[in-house]
Amino acid sequence: SSVSPQHWELLVLEKLKWDLVSVIANDFLAHILHRLPLPADKVELVKKHAQTFIALCATDYTFVMYPPSMVATGSIGAAIHGLSLAVSGFSGEAITELLAGITGTEVDCLKACQEQIEAALAESLKQASQSQQEFSAKAAAYGGSQPTSTPTDVTDVNL
Repeated sequence: SSVSPQHWELLVLEKLKWDLVSVIANDFLAHILHRLPLPADKVELVKKHAQTFIALCATDYTFVMYPPSMVATGSIGAAIHGLSLAVSGFSGEAITELLAGITGTEVDCLKACQEQIEAALAESLKQASQSQQEFSAKAAAYGGSQPTSTPTDVTDVNL
């Protein structure tokens, strides 16, 4: 009988002792959000923003030192702060303390992480803006608005 490729892949991974089921920041989102007193209609929005922050953190080496739970918690804090959401009975500082309590992290560490996430977002937006300006400048320099003689539609091509 033939052995499936998946079987061989699993065998190789087992021999190498590679763990492909590692915990990532996204794994913590539902658990943390469930324990926050957020307005029901805002939970999904906070989750989407937090997922965006987590993706941003994955591209920045400075977040390697933070455990996934901290990145998730900081991302939720940054999302709530960025959306200026009112969390029933909690100020900005109290939300940070509540988040720290949920995940068992130190408030100062969580604050530092959240601030780094917000700074990374600001830097990312700044770079995107500069790239857009450079693109616009190049397009203007090369006469990007002038039509070319190259056909751009299939129906314009004469065979």
